[in-house]
Amino acid sequence: MRRIPVPSFKVTPDVITKISEQFKISEESVDKLHTFWCELVSSMEKQYLAHVIRAMEQELRKRPGHDFFKIDCVPIPGAVGRKPQAHYQKGQYFAIYFCPKPNEREMRSELAHELGHLFLVAYFDSLRQDITKDTKIEPQSSIMGIFTILEKNEFYQNTARDFLHDSVDEVLKDF
Repeated sequence: MRRIPVPSFKVTPDVITKISEQFKISEESVDKLHTFWCELVSSMEKQYLAHVIRAMEQELRKRPGHDFFKIDCVPIPGAVGRKPQAHYQKGQYFAIYFCPKPNEREMRSELAHELGHLFLVAYFDSLRQDITKDTKIEPQSSIMGIFTILEKNEFYQNTARDFLHDSVDEVLKDF
């Protein structure tokens, strides 16, 4: 089977030169901007499920008494093998404390499960659903986590393809 070559979108010295020429900005300035961008990207690497978290924060902030609601995912280095733990302060924040894992797929699923807990206590509580001590929270949290991961897979495998460019030159053309 013949393999179709996949274009590279790495920012190489040639790409820096192309950007510099297109926008008539020195290569040194473009390189400085790229260095800053790389620092920013390195902090994004640990922003697991950020789109889901941001959407949940925005929805909760619409509710009375939740104006500044924040969700944090806090890595706890050295807590090897521990499952994530969450802390909820109604109207203020939800923090997930987790042990970074080499298997990021598994870790993202665990974080999605913890977000499922937030969904159940924050949304169902405000919708006056009957969550009692007999309600099976763990499986319901997993179901919400499953919906989260399925949506992310659908986005990455199907929807996101429509947003992709075929080359660096095509990206430059759009700007």
